This record gives sequence, C-alpha cells and structure tokens, in this order.
Amino acid sequence: MKRKFAIIVNPTAGKGRTFKKLPLLREITAHSDAVFDYYITQSPHHGTWIADAVHTQYDAVVAFGGDGTANEVVNGLAGSNTPFGIIPQGSGNDFARSIRVKRDLQKAVDILLRFEYKSMDLGTIDDRIFLNGVGIGFDGFVNYRSQKLKYLKGSFSYLYSIFSSLALWKAIPVDFEVDNHYYRNVSAYLIAIGNGWSCGGGMILTPKANIHDGIFDICHIRDIPVWKILLNFNRLKTGTIDAVEEVTIQRGKQINIRSERPLPIHFDGELYTMDNNEVKISVVPQAANVIGGWES
Repeated sequence: MKRKFAIIVNPTAGKGRTFKKLPLLREITAHSDAVFDYYITQSPHHGTWIADAVHTQYDAVVAFGGDGTANEVVNGLAGSNTPFGIIPQGSGNDFARSIRVKRDLQKAVDILLRFEYKSMDLGTIDDRIFLNGVGIGFDGFVNYRSQKLKYLKGSFSYLYSIFSSLALWKAIPVDFEVDNHYYRNVSAYLIAIGNGWSCGGGMILTPKANIHDGIFDICHIRDIPVWKILLNFNRLKTGTIDAVEEVTIQRGKQINIRSERPLPIHFDGELYTMDNNEVKISVVPQAANVIGGWES
C-alpha cells in the first residue's frame, strides 16, 4: 500500500517564495511512489487546525514552509503519534537544519519517502508548543524588526535586522531561574533557549543543543558593548560564541524569566510578544515523531 502524506502549505512563507514553488513540488511528488494531498492555509494558525483534523488519515503530515509553518503543524499533532516532516522554504529554516533537511525540493521529498523518523523533544512557552527555540531580549527584538522588512529575504533579512538593531537595543535587568537555580537582577542582553542548535537563519547560539536529549541549552549574554559584538560576530556562525567573556551557556529543563521591563520574545521564528514581563518555558521530552535526513 502506498504511503499517504498530507502537505500543509503556507503561501506566505518565505515572503511568498513557497507558493511560487508549489507547482514544482506538485510535479515532483506526482512522479513519486506515494500519495501527496495538499492543504493551503488561509490564515494564522490554520495549519494547526488542518493537522489536527486530517492526521489520522495519513502516514505523516508535512509542513511546506518555514519554522512557523512547522510549528503550526506540530501544534496540531500534539498528543498523537503521527510523524511530521518539513519541506523547508521559509526565511530562516532553522529547525530543518537540526533534522538535516536542506531547501532542495527533490532531496526533501526523497527524505520523506525514506520515512525514517525519530522521537524528539518539544518545548512549551506558557501554553504554546515550540519546536526549535525561544529568543528573549535582543533576539526577540531582531525578530520583530525582521518581520517588518518587505523586500529582503532569508538570512539577509535577519542580518540586516541584527545590524540595524545594535544601536537600538540595550541590556535589561531580569530575574532568571533555571531548574530552581535563581539569578536575581542579572543583566540580559539576550537569552536564547535552544532545543535545536540553529537560530536566526543559521546563527549558532547553542551549538551543542540536541532535539533528542530531553534538555534545553541556554545562551545568556550579559551587557556587552556593540564593538565587542561586531568583533566576535563570526563566532555566531562558527558556534564559538561562548568564548566571549559576557556569554554563558548552561542547560536546563525549566526556565522562568521575569523583568520590570517588557520582554521582546519570539519562538520558532515567530513573534510571540513585545510586552510580556514574565515567561515560563519547559521541555517535553520525546513528545513528537519527526522525519529527518538522519545519518546512517
């Protein structure tokens, strides 16, 4: 019997790039030895509703888009054993890097057809599920600014947003709790909670993060001068940012952060809020099945 895949398409992902490539994806899947049905989202969170409604009819549900589309699909699969996959065509595609799926349509479809899936951890941020990671402070502020850009795409939009935000964002004091260890009134330029290792379109703040290990990696950058960020910017690409004095990487399963000032927050590349003063983040081990390009 042929495998059946539901493909959930976000036509706005990648600033419209996804929808332009849909005819080519349909052509590729039409020549495969499997059944592919397509569902087009009409509004935010529609992908969650579709995944929840149809997943029992398919061997897997697949996001065709970026990290935000994948997040919607997984939220719709919560509590089920139905595997999910991704054909990455978003702006950041950070989660796809963690499961070794590149932005090549044919190669991504080939990975789905091999149907090799593993259990992975998920996270919760308040009452929402996330796949890849959470960014608080500068990271959230950059995400907010990148979503306002209409003409730049992919990593270029993140890079532009990063450099244009350097003159605007300042570290803020927070109370920071990790697994009942308390850090009172500490400076936070950025706090990144990584389930996966990539963020911001290929930046590496949590280089040892692993979606299968049941724990988050947490990058905390204290107050740091702009010149030092620029001097060490390449470390964000090489995964060596923890060599900088103001950077600490630790691990934890439950993180609570509070501040007197509003906290810009994103998760899975989507803006969560710009004005919460408190956030609670927890890991949910082995909570989903994901199809990836695993090494043999």
